[in-house]
Amino acid sequence: MTHTLPPPFRLPLLSVMLLVGWSSAALAEDGVGQLPTVVVSAKTPTLDKTIRQDELADSQARDLSDIYRKDGEISVGGGGNPIAQKVYIRGMEESMLNLSVDGAQINGKVYHHQSALVIDPQLLKTVEVEKGTAAASAGPGALGGAIRLETIDARDMLRDGRDFAMALTGGWSSNRGWRSMATVAGQLDERFDGLVSGSLLETQNYKSGDGQLVANSATEQQNLLAKFGFTLSPEHRISASYQHSNDEGIRNARANMMPEFAHPQLPNDPIPQRLTRDTATLRYQGGKLGVVDKVDATLYQSVVESERTNKVGRNYGEEITTTGMDIGLRSYLGAHVLKYGLNWREEETAARNILDPYGLTGSGTESLGVAGGYVESLLDFDPVTVSAGLRFDDYEYTDNHRQTYRSSGFSPSAGISWQLLDSLKLTAGHSRALRGVGPKEAFMLDIARWKNASDIDPEKASNSELGFRFDRGGFSLSGNVYQQDIKNFITSMACAGVPAGCRDNAGDARIKGYELGAEYRSGALTTGLSVAHSKPRLNEQPFYDADLGLGASSGRTWTLHASYDLPAYNLDFGWSGRFVESLAYRPVGAAVGVSRTKQGYGVHDIYINWRPLHKDTLTLNLAVKNLLNKHYYDHTTYAYQVYQQRVLGYPEAGRDVRLQATYRF
Repeated sequence: MTHTLPPPFRLPLLSVMLLVGWSSAALAEDGVGQLPTVVVSAKTPTLDKTIRQDELADSQARDLSDIYRKDGEISVGGGGNPIAQKVYIRGMEESMLNLSVDGAQINGKVYHHQSALVIDPQLLKTVEVEKGTAAASAGPGALGGAIRLETIDARDMLRDGRDFAMALTGGWSSNRGWRSMATVAGQLDERFDGLVSGSLLETQNYKSGDGQLVANSATEQQNLLAKFGFTLSPEHRISASYQHSNDEGIRNARANMMPEFAHPQLPNDPIPQRLTRDTATLRYQGGKLGVVDKVDATLYQSVVESERTNKVGRNYGEEITTTGMDIGLRSYLGAHVLKYGLNWREEETAARNILDPYGLTGSGTESLGVAGGYVESLLDFDPVTVSAGLRFDDYEYTDNHRQTYRSSGFSPSAGISWQLLDSLKLTAGHSRALRGVGPKEAFMLDIARWKNASDIDPEKASNSELGFRFDRGGFSLSGNVYQQDIKNFITSMACAGVPAGCRDNAGDARIKGYELGAEYRSGALTTGLSVAHSKPRLNEQPFYDADLGLGASSGRTWTLHASYDLPAYNLDFGWSGRFVESLAYRPVGAAVGVSRTKQGYGVHDIYINWRPLHKDTLTLNLAVKNLLNKHYYDHTTYAYQVYQQRVLGYPEAGRDVRLQATYRF
């Protein structure tokens, strides 16, 4: 399907495309929107956390769980198998978020028993997280927030004015795995630069904290990154990137559930499975173009493929192709900032080698087109800063039964920040977002029986938040309370008069919660403590493990960390702890009011870095995950099911001692 842009967007989009073809280069991500840290230098007012490359390297991060381990408002369910892991922010599943890699949106849902994304965390430069309904500049449909992953480039490798750099990494882990990585970067005439990096990860079935091997959890993963940039002038730059990730192994048909799962049509047999993603981007960054001070334009395409071969040799799976363009402009008006832009995205979803056991599968393909535009302002009336944003999005979706759905609407946001004292800032904000009716989970285009209802309302989110931040000396204290609502949540369900079931609006969700954190820095010492808790409910009932595509509940979570640098000895080391309180929950298949308990747990991680050559030419790293070998399940992992009378999800990995060496030259 070709989605035609509404008339208000056609001329501006054409103009900017011509501009991109004429010159090049722009600001790194910057934003104006709704909430907490509203200052001109902030990347976006709703930006809650940025995870840096050095943090990921210190912990030898190798999957999604490792990336978000120190954030109490983010959970990763699915156990220790990368293909089974899903990210949850404040209880909201990743399918409710805007997820991007180097600006390329990856929003389609492939298969509810597996992750939407596999990537080597050590290819990442930063991970930016917006929690709650995101700012207008986050793009269409950011109901529960946004996660932006940016990979490394040549400029991150080239140091001390050198034109060439290379890094080799090798690592071993005691919980049955190894990892290797090679990176080459260079530049010519200070205008052209490029980087190529590849990594391999191989693990056998891991051991949980009770010493048991976890069946069908072994993985082979390959990651490749290539990036090239051309700087026309200090104000203009063009860059291109390609990133490939491949994860494969023998997994259960439902990769996030243990074997021996009885089912009449699809047993949970161990079968070969593969999840791949290929993402390509072309980016222009420029500035000082008339009234436009900054331009950032990205053209992208991302292809996600899932493949499985069952016991009788049937090869099947899913594919989602996303093509789009984002154009962001920024103008300075004295101390004030005006940001505006356009977004366009096409998604094509398909089931591979479809089987039609129910006569309801239809064409096996679906398509979505969405076009939107936004404007945001940041008005600095020191000591008060006011922000306001408005975006408009237009959706058109054709399903596998050739039904067409059109949705459009505005998403406003507003916020205020008051620097009450030199050390105390108060913030408040409210934001809204609309997500039009869009493609089903790709898996449902094959063997699932559900059909879209003829009339589905678009999903609408709102988020209200109050926060503060106190800074004095090396001490900081911050916190916020929030309420988030999702209206017209769309999912597959039993519908009146439709024996096979259907996909329709299932009701309204509400999440109330808070986060409080403190940090202290003194010389080489850094320590921190935070606590977070959210109470997500759908139609007045707590989220539970059957609310696939929406979210899951977790107990109150405490995180602690401490690190210390010893420059004289070329050493730095750190510790982090994550402690989750027990949670009463309703098992899948149980009546409302029936309750079991997800056990609380505490997990400790440590790391030590040593640079024996007195610089970063050689870095030796020791990291220990789950130091005390705790046997536990993340609360967002699928738990007890009444029909099977057992816990179906995977436990987390037990103690894992990781040794790694990196040599740079």
